[in-house]
Amino acid sequence: MDSLAAHQRDRMTIAVDREKKNGLRHWNLLMPVDTVERAETLLPLALGLKGRAGDSHITLVGVTPVAKDTPLSEGARVAQSLRNDLGAMLKEDPAINRLGGSIVSHKPWEDIRALVDDRSEDHTLLLLPWQGDHTYLQADLTSALRDLPCDAVVCHAAVAQQEIKRILLPVRGGAFANLSLQLAVRLAQATGAEITLLRVLSNDDDPTSQMLRESFMGLSDTHPEITTELQVVGDPGAAILREMRDHQAIILGASAAHDGPAIGLVATLILQHSDITALVVKAKEPFRLPPASDHASKLPVLVRVEKWFAENTFRSAEFSDIDHLVELKQKQGLRISLGLPTLNEAATIGPLISIMRKSLMEDAPLLDEIVLIDSNSTDATRKIAAELGVSPFVHQEVLPGLGALRGKGEALWKGLYLLKGDVIVWMDTDIINPHPRFVYGIVGPLLADPTIQYCTGFYRHGLGADEDFARADGDSVTELLARPMINLFFPELSGLVQPLGGVCGGRRAALEQAPFYSGYGVEMGLLLDLLGRFDLKAIAQVDLERVERRDQGRRILSRRAFAVLQVFARRLRQKGMIDAQTPMEHTMKLLRSGEDKFHLEEVHVHEQQRPPMIEIKEYRGRHRKKA
Repeated sequence: MDSLAAHQRDRMTIAVDREKKNGLRHWNLLMPVDTVERAETLLPLALGLKGRAGDSHITLVGVTPVAKDTPLSEGARVAQSLRNDLGAMLKEDPAINRLGGSIVSHKPWEDIRALVDDRSEDHTLLLLPWQGDHTYLQADLTSALRDLPCDAVVCHAAVAQQEIKRILLPVRGGAFANLSLQLAVRLAQATGAEITLLRVLSNDDDPTSQMLRESFMGLSDTHPEITTELQVVGDPGAAILREMRDHQAIILGASAAHDGPAIGLVATLILQHSDITALVVKAKEPFRLPPASDHASKLPVLVRVEKWFAENTFRSAEFSDIDHLVELKQKQGLRISLGLPTLNEAATIGPLISIMRKSLMEDAPLLDEIVLIDSNSTDATRKIAAELGVSPFVHQEVLPGLGALRGKGEALWKGLYLLKGDVIVWMDTDIINPHPRFVYGIVGPLLADPTIQYCTGFYRHGLGADEDFARADGDSVTELLARPMINLFFPELSGLVQPLGGVCGGRRAALEQAPFYSGYGVEMGLLLDLLGRFDLKAIAQVDLERVERRDQGRRILSRRAFAVLQVFARRLRQKGMIDAQTPMEHTMKLLRSGEDKFHLEEVHVHEQQRPPMIEIKEYRGRHRKKA
């Protein structure tokens, strides 16, 4: 017993000495909240614990619990509303550095733990609001606090910060003792309060009590915020409840029996007090969850899709504060480019460029450049663009050593070479009603959430702006080919409303790793490839409201469908679901009719694949000069 006590004493002394030497720890505070009111209550406390350190930050995460038997997709609207409210808090208070997206789940705590486990940052501290006997936290608090992926604090902010004059810090040893000390000192510095250090000894002769007495002696020399040191022998709970009457805040460990509640009786009673701010500290246990991707992959596909739909479906209106997007862009040191693929779009290209240039470059510097990537138009498309101050390029003349393929995908691929931005947005140019939301709607999720790598837009065809976004539908190629094929063979993407929407964007670092199909199949190919390279969470979709486009005609739609079908066929070959030796036809027979006869017209539609741009030497010389 004596040797064990000595070993424990040495370990605690070393830990205390290390904290003395290193000073206060910088925490990255993660705040999962299910209401904006709870966030507003907890935020002042979080700001105090964060301190003034430039390398610390606060991340808000919206949590939307969904009843067990309810589809997760039904939580989308609630999640969007909460995300908007939290985003408004972020804009009002620059000390909140991040908005960590949304969690929509039947078991929110499992997702919170997976989120923490997936973060690469050191010193993550979970700040959890005490919520009585209901909502997401309390439902499984016992198991949650026993399997922590990081240190955590359960908080009840009952007293305003300016009213905190004295903080009670009971220390009884344990893994949370040093963390409690750090939190108390940081809160005292933020509020100007004094700390009472209370050593509670169960027995004067007990080796653990001796260790506690020796380890926490003289801390006031290191931390002048500790103005009073008390020592009590006897019942710890009675001593703590008695001393806290003269204090406005208390910080204590979540002491509990191994097989009992995660938070002990004394701490639970204190959290229920309405006249004292309480922080109950739980140190990380020696336990790690599997990575978040492993956790997600074990869920049924339908659940993963509904969860993704609820969490990664946005509205363009959420990002209509362009000045805030500019602030996020500048804070992250990013450049944003808009690429416009064109082929004989003289009828629509002028208004589109004028609106985007004025709103997103002149009025607010969200875009750093607009570039036209033309497929050798025979009308005035390039001339109109040049007159409006946009550089036009003919993609057949770009990277001439690599040859030239026909199609929209070729324009996007070579556009990735031409454009300078860290974030790339592409927009079809046959749009009759161009609006800045077509750009800021795509850019918004990428700026708000670093885990999102690619974002695609969906929209209504002639529906009113106040209609339910779930009524948006795609064209016939989407509804009769793309979505059925996705549901049949790639169900993880079945939550996409319009995978071929024509307005999309992503991070250069992700796009440069993906091969590009040369024609109309490029968007479908990117989605399938990015899903395989990253994860479903890396893809987002945005409601762009109403988009009006020129009628493409059945001839174009047929060619488009044939191109997309080739992409699916090639991917099914790669999965071994189609014999690789089976020849693939690249000629399509279109039925044409005259006055009194029919005939077949052959059209060559060959979706060729360009390699990832990062593999092209000229690209690396232009964009990766240090590589």
